[in-house]
Amino acid sequence: LHLHVAMQVDISATRLGFVGCGTMSSAMVRGLSSLDVPPASIVVSPRNAEKAKVLQSEFPNTVSIATDNQDVVDRSDVVFVGVLPRVTEEIVSGLCFQARHIVVSLVSTAPLEQLRAWCAPVAPESVVRAIPLPPVACHKGATITTPPHPMSIAVFNALGTAVPVENEAQMKKMLPVTALMGQFYAQQRATQQWLEQQGIEASVAARYVGAIFHSISYDSAVATEVTFHELVAEQTPGGLNEQVVRELTEAGAYAALNDSLDGCLARVEGRSAPNRRKRPYTSADAAVP
Repeated sequence: LHLHVAMQVDISATRLGFVGCGTMSSAMVRGLSSLDVPPASIVVSPRNAEKAKVLQSEFPNTVSIATDNQDVVDRSDVVFVGVLPRVTEEIVSGLCFQARHIVVSLVSTAPLEQLRAWCAPVAPESVVRAIPLPPVACHKGATITTPPHPMSIAVFNALGTAVPVENEAQMKKMLPVTALMGQFYAQQRATQQWLEQQGIEASVAARYVGAIFHSISYDSAVATEVTFHELVAEQTPGGLNEQVVRELTEAGAYAALNDSLDGCLARVEGRSAPNRRKRPYTSADAAVP
């Protein structure tokens, strides 16, 4: 239902503003400005003057630079807040919002209760949290957002895939999955290194690994509750794919993944990680009888 309602929202008639012009805000501005039909306007704060000027030079017909953060708010319908956690309260509570505004916080640590107090008189349901990732710049992002708001869903669907959840408790449980980005790259690096050990030139190995990981992900990019079960089950018994899944399972790779996600969730929720005995996986050539 939320996604259906969001499809009715026209962001091309909407004025967007960014308080903060860091990496994530810049990625969003690039993604939004390069849409076939971009928003009516995008105004960015001058806080990071160099990045703001670059964005304006890249998209002069869409992006303008505000005189200050209040100017961003005054010239926007939707305000995205992308500042450092330690200055969020100071900056946001110092702004004068109107009831008409929609505020989307990109700050991972600021809870809704505080954001709503700082953004008054904005309606509570119009204050939203979102956790985007850098590929929003290429319209390939995956963004958790709560509460489900038609405008925020429409924006992040335009930048890839929006995944609205009902409350912050659910968002916290989803958040550790974003920490898989580094291990994904590490797995690619290990695969490249293995190919190099087989005598493959580094540039060729890197090109193939990047391309094949990207290709493999297409079948699961738009997943249902059974997609991953079906994709694993369809690997031919006794085949090479099945062999890798079986051997990694026996080595405890997926148990280790589960433990890491549990540990990340504990950090997000501010509690101690589960105390588990772990056995590092080792591998050595077996002795020849």
